[in-house]
Amino acid sequence: MLIFNTATNTLLKEIVIPTTATSTHGQFRHVRMTKNKTIMVGLMAEKKVVEFDLDGKEVWSVDAPSVWSAIRLHNSNTLISGDGQSYTREVNPKGETVWELTQKDVPFKLYNNQTANRLANGNTVICNWVAGNKNIEEWAATVQVFEVTPDKKVVWALSSWDKPDLGPSTSIQLLDEPGNPDNGELQR
Repeated sequence: MLIFNTATNTLLKEIVIPTTATSTHGQFRHVRMTKNKTIMVGLMAEKKVVEFDLDGKEVWSVDAPSVWSAIRLHNSNTLISGDGQSYTREVNPKGETVWELTQKDVPFKLYNNQTANRLANGNTVICNWVAGNKNIEEWAATVQVFEVTPDKKVVWALSSWDKPDLGPSTSIQLLDEPGNPDNGELQR
């Protein structure tokens, strides 16, 4: 993993992330730096989320099958997106699940939960990537992005497959959330 300053075109740090994956696609996605200057990595082949310090030393991990992304929340818990297993899960520092959303919780088909963002109001926005389903005609029966409350009530859901066709959604940038992402104020 590289930490690169794009403004100065300078490589700041290179950290070797150990993985058993032999293809780049199966290694990891959406690496995130925490407010404490550690890095959260979803190791796909290892089926776990690992937090590393900036020297590459593992400081925390939790089992997470089909992990696509993980973010550290302000409450010190970790929000995990379970890609092909269609879950979004919050675990505490002990690795215990304290909140989880799965197919049984929503009225539309979940395909791949790829990223999730915790809003300042406690709700969660989840991206439901559908492009793994090659039957494109089925896409219109689901949603690309949706927001749920802590008690899993759907606040809104985006399903725009025609005029405009927004296509599959793997991530979203929320422009109206308060805080500066550069210093860890946003939970994304």
